[in-house]
Amino acid sequence: MDRVLRAATRVFLERGFSATSMSDLVAATGMNRAGLYAAFGSKHQLYITALGRYREDTEPELRSITLRALERKDDERVDAPRVVGDLLDVVARHSKEGGFVVRAAVELADDPATMRRVQEAWTELERDLAAILARAVERGEMDPGTNPDRLARTVLVFVQGALVLGHADEDDHRLAEAAIGLVGLLAGYKPSATDDEIRSQAADDALLNES
Repeated sequence: MDRVLRAATRVFLERGFSATSMSDLVAATGMNRAGLYAAFGSKHQLYITALGRYREDTEPELRSITLRALERKDDERVDAPRVVGDLLDVVARHSKEGGFVVRAAVELADDPATMRRVQEAWTELERDLAAILARAVERGEMDPGTNPDRLARTVLVFVQGALVLGHADEDDHRLAEAAIGLVGLLAGYKPSATDDEIRSQAADDALLNES
């Protein structure tokens, strides 16, 4: 069944939901029409299942990057801009496939079952990004005035747009340069010298109070 799902996923990625016929799925999977209906119930349910399989195949790589950042010890830098850069490298590789989640959101925006899974994917990535950015702010790596939630949403929107651009654009440099630009913008959120002085003074005051 795993082989069938992977084959169906490739067809849906290439053609989209509406343009994919059951005949296309029969040809790609090697299962007859009756077998596909018995296993999945409908073309729509096969699409939903394929979307879930796509997430299982692609998101662990993204998740491993965010987990490594969140599990760093207190004396290790979070380096949020680099984390985002690593995420964008993964996105750039998968963008050539078309980005199943983005395509599903565009084509089946009025389908609750599809959008529930799309929203889950977006929410999980945004949550991880916000946690990483918040950790960077807490450790003094980013300006204390940074809004991690808003910045995480900005990065999420960029990522979804990157999946579209990377798939449709023949110029590979456009996405690469945009990713470098976003990482550079994030790096610009570093604390000012004044912020560093305030934190240093606060630490000194705390030591004096303890003595």
